[in-house]
Amino acid sequence: MANRRDAPHALFPFGLPTVLLLAGLAVAGILIHGYHYGFDDQSVYLPAIKKTLDPALYPFDAGFFLLQTRIGCFVDAVAASIRVTRLPVDWALFVWHFASLLLLLTGCWRIVRRCFPSPAGVCGSLLLVTALLTLPVAGTFVVLCEPYLHTRALATAFLLFAFADILAKRLTAAVWVLLAALVHPTIALLGLWHLAVQAWPAGTQKTSRSPGTALSALALVVIPAGWLARWFADPADTAWRTALSGKRYLFPAQWTWYELLGAFAPLVILFIYARLACHHGLDALAQICRRFVFSGSIGVAAGLVVGLTPALLPLVPLEPLRTLHLIYLSMVLVTGGLCAELLPRPWKLRSAALLVPLALGMFIAQRIELSASPHIEWPGITPHNDWEQAFAWIRVHTPRDALFAMNPDFLHLDGENEHGFRGLAERSQLAESAKDRAVSRNLPALAWQWRDEVRAQLGIEDFDLARLSDLRRRYGVSWLLLRKAGGRAASLHGLDCPYENPTLRVCLAP
Repeated sequence: MANRRDAPHALFPFGLPTVLLLAGLAVAGILIHGYHYGFDDQSVYLPAIKKTLDPALYPFDAGFFLLQTRIGCFVDAVAASIRVTRLPVDWALFVWHFASLLLLLTGCWRIVRRCFPSPAGVCGSLLLVTALLTLPVAGTFVVLCEPYLHTRALATAFLLFAFADILAKRLTAAVWVLLAALVHPTIALLGLWHLAVQAWPAGTQKTSRSPGTALSALALVVIPAGWLARWFADPADTAWRTALSGKRYLFPAQWTWYELLGAFAPLVILFIYARLACHHGLDALAQICRRFVFSGSIGVAAGLVVGLTPALLPLVPLEPLRTLHLIYLSMVLVTGGLCAELLPRPWKLRSAALLVPLALGMFIAQRIELSASPHIEWPGITPHNDWEQAFAWIRVHTPRDALFAMNPDFLHLDGENEHGFRGLAERSQLAESAKDRAVSRNLPALAWQWRDEVRAQLGIEDFDLARLSDLRRRYGVSWLLLRKAGGRAASLHGLDCPYENPTLRVCLAP
């Protein structure tokens, strides 16, 4: 019988059964939480990939996605894989999403097999995290893993691999951290703090938890970062402050009570788990939980200081409270493993049965949120959404150097379901108010252009011919995307509109 204190990970070796289990869980994750193409943050990544493959695209607005995506190598890696495999872009992104999810679950497996002494504990961890992949992380506006290809999932997978190597005392952890930084620098920076605490020598653990050391660590991180951030962004820049405002997830003072509770509850839960694991001889797990409580407490404190201190406003775009992402993922893993490991057999079966309604609840939540789109947007399917149908027509029937104007809030309109115009239509557009706003707050040099173009399009559905003509004169707009129910512009006499569907009309700018 293996010693429980040693957590004999050899009981769950890597082999064909493990590969099949992880692949099956990745498939289950997609079936439960769905998959979407050109959705949400792919408004930035997808056009960047297409621009890399075809430099002639997006001649007017590439700054709104290229400047941010050039920080890492993710876009170039995806584009290179498309060139080599000759896969269509939609199929390539689906394969990359599946691979990212598989790597994320593999990273979870590498960690929990060192924490629990039986396959039941490992499987319990993996099953629960699969059921809760789209669990929101407090008020940070992120989930454990997005239902579409995102750099956060791949970077998190690399951080988990680094964490597993730290537990195994392997220097290859540094390689995984470097890969995470090349994919998503911010996630890598936040994750590196947690990994550094986990790697701290055990003999200095008590010292590292003292209040004085904690405050010193917080000061050493926040003060230099604040000074550097002020060099990067000017708090007096009114356009940049406009881009920063209106997004309450950036400012913890605007969070609801339950979102604030969600920032602290995981730390309390992990503290309880540490005591529970220590009582049952799971010393490795107890140490991991204790150190996550410490690093998470410092991370949350730093995030609150940044969000509540006006002098540190330039640090807000770094979203330091997203340090909770790894804390939430660890909490879910430990919860599933402890339930499978420590509960009496009848309760194990009951807790396993709860996975079904839990997964069903996550499925229903996704369907309610994205009711106007299929649960899984398989590559190559014909879109049924009116917005996506219009984007598809534009991609085929308009010139590649076309510049579009539209309602700048279109991503939040009913039935649109946050599908980006640039990535799906493959055409340039004047700045919109959601994703371009996020890029502008990260890259202040774009803020004035973003604010000017958004303001120029406000109320476009009620523009007369003169105001529509002014968009061509001021910005070179050659095409318009107008809602039929939005106002009088879509029905103006004198507009040439070669395409329409029940929701939209595509018109030449007068």
